Amino acid sequence: MNTLNVEFELPAIIASQASLNFNNISQEVKKMFALFLYEHKQISLTKACELGEFSQWEFFEMNKQLGIPICFSNEQLKQDMDSLSDV
Repeated sequence: MNTLNVEFELPAIIASQASLNFNNISQEVKKMFALFLYEHKQISLTKACELGEFSQWEFFEMNKQLGIPICFSNEQLKQDMDSLSDV
């Protein structure tokens, strides 16, 4: 997969207010970006989990904590059902 390296300055006070872990700040920001894109319907649940590098269960928990509604389309449900039928 082609990737982009994005670099920007984040004031420490904002990172602190957002309760970001300073020891793993890049990963924390990547997770928040994945949640943001998902919430604004720019990427799917699967892509958000891939980008944020978390499981769907972790994703659901983070959405719950942040009050982000889960958007699950009929197509996504069908894909999951098809995947489950292969198990």
